[in-house]
Amino acid sequence: MKKLLITSAVMIALSSGAHADVQISMQPGSQCWSYQGLDTFFFGSFSSGQALTIAVVEEQANEKGGMEAVAYDAEKIWVNGPDHYYKDGNREDPNDRVIFTEKPGRYIFNLYEHGTGAGAPVSVKICAMKKEQRK
Repeated sequence: MKKLLITSAVMIALSSGAHADVQISMQPGSQCWSYQGLDTFFFGSFSSGQALTIAVVEEQANEKGGMEAVAYDAEKIWVNGPDHYYKDGNREDPNDRVIFTEKPGRYIFNLYEHGTGAGAPVSVKICAMKKEQRK
């Protein structure tokens, strides 16, 4: 019985690969990275002093039983970074629409507070520029 439970757990983990972490890897010379799919958990390395803009479009169920496109920006995304850098995804301050990297290192972006994976495709675009270039 124990072997059956372990085998089942491994099969579930392997079959849920559609909701794996996605690495942000910008092409040389590009300031932006785009993703379309079901994943909602992204990570990448950024230098200090960067201004990151994030745009998300996802499908969500509406009260009429249909689907609608919903767009939002960085203020609705959970962010973790080096030296205990943390931004909650329930921010409403207009100044939180841009993520400023304070330290170089790995930053993690999650569209939802817990878990990963969406029920419908999401589109994500992250752009990075030096803080002083932002207008």
